[in-house]
Amino acid sequence: LVFRDLVVFVAQLQRTLLDIYAVLQYVEILYPLLNTLPSHPVLTNPNWMGCFTNNTQVCKVLYFAGVPVWLVHREEFIPPTMNIVQPVRLTYPDRIVKAVYTENGVAKPFPAI
Repeated sequence: LVFRDLVVFVAQLQRTLLDIYAVLQYVEILYPLLNTLPSHPVLTNPNWMGCFTNNTQVCKVLYFAGVPVWLVHREEFIPPTMNIVQPVRLTYPDRIVKAVYTENGVAKPFPAI
């Protein structure tokens, strides 16, 4: 294996392990909450990434199940009675590596996985 293949292998392994972990979390924690929605919101799990949605029903279900959720709406569709704690502007992470991998001065981009 060359170094480039090893990097791709490790990335695929990490992705697979994270997928397995996510499915286990869903089956053990979230699925039971979604089947029998609690009468009051469950404490939010800070380890979950959460969900962006523009559907108010989906937002309510996920909120009561303890999933971090963001309801995305245009400003004109937000009713004046809605409690907005803090408006947030969507931004992009600043630490994403955008450089192309090179070997001996030859660009060899990684395949999409």
